[in-house]
Amino acid sequence: MSLKKEFTSEDLEELLIYDPYEKERQLVKIQTDRHEYEISVVDLDKKPKHNCTLILVHGWGSNLLNYRFLLKYLQEYFRIIAYDLRGHGESDKTESDYDLQLYADELSCVIDHFKPNNIILMGHSMGTTIVMNHLYLHPEIKAAILTSGSSNFREPFPRIVPLVISKIDEKVKDHLVEIAVSMLMTRGCPKEVLHIVREQNKRTPFHVYRKALLNTIFTWEKDDDLNKIRNPILILVGKKDLLTPVKDSRKLNEMLPKSRLVIIPGCGHGILMEKGKAVSEIVKEFIEYRIELEGIDSNSKV
Repeated sequence: MSLKKEFTSEDLEELLIYDPYEKERQLVKIQTDRHEYEISVVDLDKKPKHNCTLILVHGWGSNLLNYRFLLKYLQEYFRIIAYDLRGHGESDKTESDYDLQLYADELSCVIDHFKPNNIILMGHSMGTTIVMNHLYLHPEIKAAILTSGSSNFREPFPRIVPLVISKIDEKVKDHLVEIAVSMLMTRGCPKEVLHIVREQNKRTPFHVYRKALLNTIFTWEKDDDLNKIRNPILILVGKKDLLTPVKDSRKLNEMLPKSRLVIIPGCGHGILMEKGKAVSEIVKEFIEYRIELEGIDSNSKV
């Protein structure tokens, strides 16, 4: 596998457009016993080569645009569904619990709404908790990709974080986003990429950051029973990831029976933006290998 140069002049020009998928967005109503609201979804189903659907779940404070490179480079091969979690991006942001149960129900509702074939789930950071939680209950999922994940998200966060985050407001939040993005991306990251990641994360209100951290990220402690997940798993992590370092992904690899680990050099926690093309290539190879093993029929091209 050759890892091509990450950013051409065309890539950087496209990054100046905040949302290249604005026209493809649709609102989907989420209705459960606890909640009723709308989320923003992009469903790219353009007669792809394979009869397989990749569902993308983004991380804490981000939105579906964190997957912009996968949406761009993989839509030829797979149907891709990406959505903004409640409280993020263009989805509803009203007061709520913003806990793991809400996001787990949300993913199930997305799947029920679109009824996709041959599902592959992919999560980044907090999104990996939502994906793994779904895998516990749905062994029929073909496979999953965990990017910058952990079996216990309390470990990377200092204990003072919940106290600090409870004392800030919306204005301070934007300053912290500026600092945090600079820390989580590597020094060689182009300024256009840094800018777009900051803009993505500023779209999330402070109350969502706070509640999602305390009720979703901090509640994820699955050291004892990850071996119950028997789905094929690809684990990806940036070699310079400071938030969910390589050791966290190695631990996931040891605990998930049918997993393999790929460490990508030259990037940190923002792996999907810093190494979007490389990640796309790796994901494509993994899914096509699964398709070959499962004997999934390819779609006919028109």
